[in-house]
Formats: sequence, C-alpha cells, structure tokens
Amino acid sequence: MQSTRDVNGILRIAYKLLVNDRGKFVALLMGLTFSVFLMIQMTSMFAGMMKKASATVTNTGAKVWIMDPAVTNVAAAIPLPDYVLDAVRSIEGVKYAVPLYRAARSSG
Repeated sequence: MQSTRDVNGILRIAYKLLVNDRGKFVALLMGLTFSVFLMIQMTSMFAGMMKKASATVTNTGAKVWIMDPAVTNVAAAIPLPDYVLDAVRSIEGVKYAVPLYRAARSSG
C-alpha cells in the first residue's frame, strides 16, 4: 500500500509541475501536436509512395509474373527473350501471356 500512495503523490506533483506553468504547458502541447502531425504526415507519404510503386502490379490483374532473376523492381524490368514468352504460353492452363511495356513520361 505504501508504494501506491507514493506513486499517486509523484503523479500529483508531476501534474502540478506541468499545469501550473502555463507557458511551459502550452509549449509542451504545441511540441507534442507538431510531432504527432509529422509522424502522421510521414506515414501517409510512405503509404502513398508504396501505393504508387505497386500500382503496375496491382492494376494489371496478373496472377503470375515471370521476370528475369536480376529484376529488383517493376520500373527497371529487363525484357525476356521471345522464346521464354513462347514457353510460358505453351504451359497448360495459361490463358494468355504478354510482355509488359512501361512507357516513360517526358516532363517537357
């Protein structure tokens, strides 16, 4: 019981130290508000970049992707030879297989 009373006393002192000095309290609230805003902003920017980066894969609707083993992302795709495309088309159960072409947009 002694430790619970001590904790309550410490919390009461901490609350008084925070609230009694209005300037420090306002600065603390502004700092916390700004830091929460920055965390939410960075999280939403990351989510937007991930959505944009995965848009090619998501929007094509393909169930299986066949790519060169050296490919690290869809934006830097290495074209496969035609015989690989023919081999994929000849697999039983494959409805269709087409190469993926990404066009670069000019900024001019």
